[in-house]
Amino acid sequence: MNTIRMEVTLFVLFIGLAVLYYFVSFGGQNTDKIFITITTFFFSIFTGFFITRQGARYTKIRETIGSFDGKLSSVYRAAQNVSPEVQEKTGEIIKAHYDVLIEKKSWDYHFLNKSNTISSIHSLLEEKIGSVKQESLRNQALGRMMGGLADCQTLRKNMVMLYQERIPGFQWFLIHFFVLILLLAISVIPSNGFVLGAVLKAAFVVSIVSVVVILRNLDNLHLFEGFIGENSARDVVGIIENNK
Repeated sequence: MNTIRMEVTLFVLFIGLAVLYYFVSFGGQNTDKIFITITTFFFSIFTGFFITRQGARYTKIRETIGSFDGKLSSVYRAAQNVSPEVQEKTGEIIKAHYDVLIEKKSWDYHFLNKSNTISSIHSLLEEKIGSVKQESLRNQALGRMMGGLADCQTLRKNMVMLYQERIPGFQWFLIHFFVLILLLAISVIPSNGFVLGAVLKAAFVVSIVSVVVILRNLDNLHLFEGFIGENSARDVVGIIENNK
């Protein structure tokens, strides 16, 4: 069953049950507490699972970005043993890559826009080295550069796959649906003229909204200030600018 059919089926079931519950009495005592208990249970299961999953995804992306940045900085340092010109040009290519990320404050900029960082370094090596025979040290440095670029390509593919592992729309629909029921159930709890009750209701609502916001930020990889991998990006730029 595809997502659309599942949504339609659940919607029809929802309408049928709503009509049934409207015309048939199943007992009305403590209805608000029953709704809150059931909905909170399902809401906590859904959000707990997705927060755990997206938190692991966030950590994995940070680790992959760190590995990618480390490989590029290693490529830059290895270029020193090839020639000063190759290192300078390589540094310019890598620095341009990170300058855009820092300016846009978006770690995924080169996924959403065309990137030629790795191919540009390959082209540079082909232009400056080509088939010219190199000394042993330079040959080893070229091997480290080529190996580092190959690893960067693999890490980039891993980041693309992790970037795409976001919460599907249907799961967001269920989360928002449970939030709506919770908010309605909480709203009908008597609190008129009762300060403590009003404060507790407001705190509960804010807590629910906060959980959804945290989950949304994890899904969008915008959990903290700045952007993911910002410190790592600045560190690579610092290496190229001889600040590290």
